[in-house]
Amino acid sequence: MPFYTVMTPPPVGGDRREEIEQARLVPEHFAWGAFLLTGLWLLGKRLWLATLLFVLVWGALIWLNSRFGLHASALSLIYWSIALFLGVEGNNLVVRKLTRQGWRLADVVEARNLPEAERRYFERALASEATLPRVEATPATTPARPSGPLPIIGLFPEAQGR
Repeated sequence: MPFYTVMTPPPVGGDRREEIEQARLVPEHFAWGAFLLTGLWLLGKRLWLATLLFVLVWGALIWLNSRFGLHASALSLIYWSIALFLGVEGNNLVVRKLTRQGWRLADVVEARNLPEAERRYFERALASEATLPRVEATPATTPARPSGPLPIIGLFPEAQGR
């Protein structure tokens, strides 16, 4: 079964239920739209930098073709390799864009299709939200750090050290 990455928007007013309702589920599978309609898919997903890079690469290829006369099969191979890359990594580009915009990874859901994934996520998220006690936000105090070097062997701290 396919997996879906659940991204929640940045917290605005502290309403957890609204964040859960605005979550976006991004499928973790091959993006056929990105493979077949590369530039249009990039524009449709609002991946502006990737679209600009795609246009610049094609501009450079057209310039190289006019300058040196590349073979048609070479241009076709380059296009389909870019399309294959976007098909495999396209949904990850969407997740990275959302992460740069402040969205957080909330969950990873396994389901047969998108409606089932949404149902599983909402059931799980709303159940965990209902069981969490409401705690008022208090300023966090930093724990006191020990004043000397910690005895560490390798990567794990030991009680007595050597």
